Amino acid sequence: MMRKNAFTLAEVLITLGIIGVVAAMTIPTLISNTNGAQFKTAYKKALSTLNQAVLMNIALEDTDFSTLKADTGNASANYGTNAGSLGLMLKDRMQSATEISDSYETKPTLTEGTGTGAATPVLHYTIQCNGSAGSWTEPTAPSGTTITGTCNSEGKVEVNLPMNNDADNYAKFAFADGTSFWYNLDAENCTDVGAVENNCYGFIDVNGATGPNTVIHCANAASGECESSEITDLFPVIFHGQTVEPATDSARAVLFGK
Repeated sequence: MMRKNAFTLAEVLITLGIIGVVAAMTIPTLISNTNGAQFKTAYKKALSTLNQAVLMNIALEDTDFSTLKADTGNASANYGTNAGSLGLMLKDRMQSATEISDSYETKPTLTEGTGTGAATPVLHYTIQCNGSAGSWTEPTAPSGTTITGTCNSEGKVEVNLPMNNDADNYAKFAFADGTSFWYNLDAENCTDVGAVENNCYGFIDVNGATGPNTVIHCANAASGECESSEITDLFPVIFHGQTVEPATDSARAVLFGK
């Protein structure tokens, strides 16, 4: 009489249990890494799109961020109505740009490495010092900011801007691919040549109102490193002259890192 080889029910259940445990341990990491890669790609694309928009504006209007005028409007109004404003530039140069101020239930905070509920979320960025190489002097701090440290060899000094002072004073635009761009309505004359940057900051949200709505923070950002699992969907930016660029070490690490 021949014997049939087969797994017992207990063996099958044990095997399935092991597979389940391994899946529970690895799937979240795989999903996080996948999301991180998607966020990184969308961030780079958004930066490129915004920079192309200002270059187009230079070609057609001979103006860039250094000639911006403060926008009109408020938390309940449509933005981009003031001649020379960033909102109007976005509407003119990006036909898919749509004002979405009411799409967010809560306003994300522009901060790096500060947990939710922090008393004073802060945006860190650098501004141009006065003088010339070898004789830099500290500039006047932009309204609402404090200067940290002294001018470095490149003539830059760090500025800290508490964001809870004017968190409502933003315009928010959505683009065709689902990315959104927030900027301060007071942004004007944005330049880093011979003058301090004047409230010319904002952030790119690569997936709109969809979560996690968390500002990027990389543990080793100062070394230019950021793991895929650390990449989230909000990227602070500074815009001046003809450029939109990362505003924090973490945002730079995502853009320029491997």
